[in-house]
Amino acid sequence: MYHDIALSAFRYLGCHSFEEVDRMTMSEFELRMIAFNLAEVDEERKRHELAYLNVKAQATNKKGKPVFESFKSFYDYEKRVAEVLAANQPQRTKLNEWKKTQLATVAERLRRYREGRRVDGE
Repeated sequence: MYHDIALSAFRYLGCHSFEEVDRMTMSEFELRMIAFNLAEVDEERKRHELAYLNVKAQATNKKGKPVFESFKSFYDYEKRVAEVLAANQPQRTKLNEWKKTQLATVAERLRRYREGRRVDGE
């Protein structure tokens, strides 16, 4: 059993020494093997998506002309980048007057506190 675990750890998990294998608990080994197998499924999906997109990119209409005249008509890279960046922008909210007043009060109290510490600390 140890032989099989060590072999799998070397082959699939990137372990390079028996010391690395020995430090791993059975739970860790099992979880890492599950993660490895899921990563393989992810790669398999990518290959299938690529094959599907390859067929789709070569699609023709009823007249035999390509559905996509250019790569950009098939995949608009700039548009996708803009969408991702827009989706990951920090959400900015406008401060209403009450929040502004509260923040100004806190800032003023902090300023006075710091000034008081300097005077007392001298």
